[in-house]
Amino acid sequence: MNNFRKTLMAGALSCILTAGGFSFAHTAGAASETNVITPAEVTPPTEKDQQDESRHRRHGHHGRKFVLFKDAATLLDMTEQDLKKEWKQGKSLQQIAKEKKNWDAEVFVQKLTVIQSAKIDNAVKAGKMTQQQADQMKKKLPDSLKRFTQHVYHPRQDRRLPAAHSEI
Repeated sequence: MNNFRKTLMAGALSCILTAGGFSFAHTAGAASETNVITPAEVTPPTEKDQQDESRHRRHGHHGRKFVLFKDAATLLDMTEQDLKKEWKQGKSLQQIAKEKKNWDAEVFVQKLTVIQSAKIDNAVKAGKMTQQQADQMKKKLPDSLKRFTQHVYHPRQDRRLPAAHSEI
């Protein structure tokens, strides 16, 4: 039995070494075929590249809808910082719109929808999206804006309370 185990181990070891040798030879051959870029060929990033980098640093969907704060602040004749300050005091955007302009929720959402629809139309004209994509976005826009304006800020500590959400 001892001889059988020794033979089996030796065979397995030889297979591993042979496969590793082939892998190394393949990698070395591929490395010799790669192009080497000299420092003279490297170009500095353009402004658009830098904007793309900053846009891609966000995690998932966080921060995408907060662009709407700028439009909401413009509609309510406020600065974006003042609007966020009131929002962080526990008010929804609908409540702030009611206090500042005496608009009910439907009117405020309708005004935001008009602004966002114009931005979508401009994106279609600029060739950034197709008309079909724009139609799909416009169809979902009122419900999405209604949910956004109903949202109330919750500080991070409140979200970490037990049973607030799963930590799994």
